[in-house]
Amino acid sequence: MKHYLTLALARPKELYKARTIKKGQITLVLALLVLVITLANLFRLLPIIHSIQSDGQEIANELPAFTVTEDTLTSEESESYIHQTDSFLLFFDPNDQFQKEEIDSNIERLQVPIGIGLLKNTLYFNVAGVEMDYYYEQMQDFDQSTVKEIFNTAGNATLLTYLFGFLFAYIGIALMELMDLLIILLFANLFSRAMRSGLSFKENMKLAILASLLPTLVLEATSLFGVVPPYYFELKIILSLFLFYLTIKEMKKKQVS
Repeated sequence: MKHYLTLALARPKELYKARTIKKGQITLVLALLVLVITLANLFRLLPIIHSIQSDGQEIANELPAFTVTEDTLTSEESESYIHQTDSFLLFFDPNDQFQKEEIDSNIERLQVPIGIGLLKNTLYFNVAGVEMDYYYEQMQDFDQSTVKEIFNTAGNATLLTYLFGFLFAYIGIALMELMDLLIILLFANLFSRAMRSGLSFKENMKLAILASLLPTLVLEATSLFGVVPPYYFELKIILSLFLFYLTIKEMKKKQVS
């Protein structure tokens, strides 16, 4: 398998030589690729996880006293305000000055992963684009101590929690990677037929998977340094298909000679 990985990463024009790779080997290549992507994503999240703990305690310490009376948030100590940290954007709004749309737009503009709105009538969350809101009438015994406890325990997790998190992340990334590969394979098979390569569908699939390795790893490496290319998905597809085209062209050239 080392030989095939060398072709994929160092000599992509010669990838056609890997069309005989075994099913078990190509499965292992996919599993390793997903593992690398998962670890890269978790590595990017580590600073956020660490900051969530300290930021949560900071917000809890500065949170003014409030009560929820008749399903409405009120506070005699503070007006509406916004508290921003590296990981949280809190909207405390007893005066009914903010809307959920303002939280969403500010999270996107400021690149903060977690937005929380203690709004006049609802508790609102926006976590990495996933939105949830709850009316106070749906929650029993919701008060200042409840919110402080949430912020004080934010980021605390056991080893088992991290293991489950890794497992779910691995499965989720694997499913997304398979969807990407399905699109790459669809177009790669069309390219192969148009170029009259004579390769079978299985051979095209193996070469398409290996052709996607280098673009995927390069794009993931750039994101580790905080550089996320625009049109990430489209770049990955185009670069993978370009490498597939190059190796088919090289194969046909060798067949002619």
